[in-house]
Amino acid sequence: MASGKSSLLDVTNEIKIDHDNVRDLFQRYKNATNEDEKKLIANTLIREMAIHSDAEEISVYNDYKKLGLGDTAEHNKGTFHPSCYHCNQEHAEVKKLVYSADSTSFGSADYDGIMLNAVTAFLAHAKEEEDEQFDKLKAALSPEDNDKMARAFIKARGAAPPRPHPWAPQTGGILQKAAAAQANIHDKVVETFEGRKYVDLKYSHPE
Repeated sequence: MASGKSSLLDVTNEIKIDHDNVRDLFQRYKNATNEDEKKLIANTLIREMAIHSDAEEISVYNDYKKLGLGDTAEHNKGTFHPSCYHCNQEHAEVKKLVYSADSTSFGSADYDGIMLNAVTAFLAHAKEEEDEQFDKLKAALSPEDNDKMARAFIKARGAAPPRPHPWAPQTGGILQKAAAAQANIHDKVVETFEGRKYVDLKYSHPE
């Protein structure tokens, strides 16, 4: 049976779910008084920022060029482009900052500052998307294409690695997808070995 209009997803809503989860997690991180709980929240922040960035690149941004938003995609990725000389708070930089948080020992004297840098960069990019790009994206998509992109993004979240890999391919094409798949398997093995745990998210994507 054909999907009714009410069942169509909006890609900007799905992207914003991730943004809002990071906002909520960071507030919980700042409010945490128990170090064990704070570490679980930190693990979850790193996972969500890493997954979100890769998922956008291997799904949503791939369609930007044909929608007339190619410059926006390159700007968001932080790859070299004439319009992107100052992309220091876009994906490329965010991934490096999240990697720095992931590779710093929790509880070290500078950990809170490193996490703050990563989250601040992520949320600056999120606000730019929400304020300047969402309306353009929705205007360029039919309801059906919007739904298709939203579902591709949700699927890409499942394939994205749960830890940052800033030096992996960032093209959004087959090389990044292959690297993401390999990194996803590797990260999950490492996390099982380490016993890395997480907290529940406040907001969820549809099944």
